[in-house]
Amino acid sequence: MEHVRLRELAVAARVADALVYAAGVAGVVAGGLLFREGEPVFAVVVWIVTFIAGAALRLASWAARALAEILERTRRIEDDVARLAGPAAAERPRRPDEPPDPYRRWGGWH
Repeated sequence: MEHVRLRELAVAARVADALVYAAGVAGVVAGGLLFREGEPVFAVVVWIVTFIAGAALRLASWAARALAEILERTRRIEDDVARLAGPAAAERPRRPDEPPDPYRRWGGWH
């Protein structure tokens, strides 16, 4: 699994916001042209599809921002816990029959 940086999530949210506006403008223009050509049904369909696409992009933008905020808060909490625990609490003695924890979690195997 690849780690996602907070900056990448912020950029993805901004791109999704820009695409919302681009899709909205394109849908209004396309629907207006279809309406002028005497195709009101197709114009309404284009407007509805554009609205759905814009709403989906807006939700994706909000989700990316929320995930970035959750990751940032988690990082801060981990830093605070590590500072409070100190260097001695991170290393606990291992029993002779216990294998080393490959993930280096606090507290060893759970």
